[in-house]
Amino acid sequence: MLLREVTIGRSKDCDIYLDPRCQYASKYHGTIFYDGQQLMYKDTSTNGTMINNVSVKHRSVPIRRGDIIMLAGKYQVNWNQIDAFFPSTVAQPPHYNGTVSDETSPVSESESGPDLSKWSWGAFMLYPLWGFFNGCWWAILVFFFFGWAIIPAFIFGIYGYSLAWENRRWNSVIDFEETQHSWDMWGIAIFILNVIVLSFVLFAFWGVLISL
Repeated sequence: MLLREVTIGRSKDCDIYLDPRCQYASKYHGTIFYDGQQLMYKDTSTNGTMINNVSVKHRSVPIRRGDIIMLAGKYQVNWNQIDAFFPSTVAQPPHYNGTVSDETSPVSESESGPDLSKWSWGAFMLYPLWGFFNGCWWAILVFFFFGWAIIPAFIFGIYGYSLAWENRRWNSVIDFEETQHSWDMWGIAIFILNVIVLSFVLFAFWGVLISL
């Protein structure tokens, strides 16, 4: 039985070629191979892979048919694509109850998990607390050394969704999105409150200047 390593990525020479719009996936995102006993997935990417909602980055893990494989946490690999390279006797029976797409077309942007490109208001305004509850404990160290500083706040705001998705285990995409939405609401509320307080301070200061 001749079995080879199957490559997955945005490069056109990959066996499983991703839609170019899958911008968060790497050109050579990962490989699937048979180790003699079971199928294995090896992540070789920049943004990692989620398998059954567990983060996999720069390591090899066993996989079974029905596992949910999300490249960069966003793009799902169809098992029909994997089956095209490995006999059904190699791909073990399903053990996961999630829904697996039966499409045979290349992995596309529509087969996505949460939108990790969103701005995170919770991470922006509350990054030490947000980090503690979202698997990014080192955000507390950033706050300890720098306090609430605009540069780390912007970094957390831009990458907050991606960091939370990769560093904490979530029950589902819905669980992740609802949690981040709650943090965003708190972040927006605190941001608005700060704007109001700052406006009053500036108004009072302007009044003092005029009276001089």
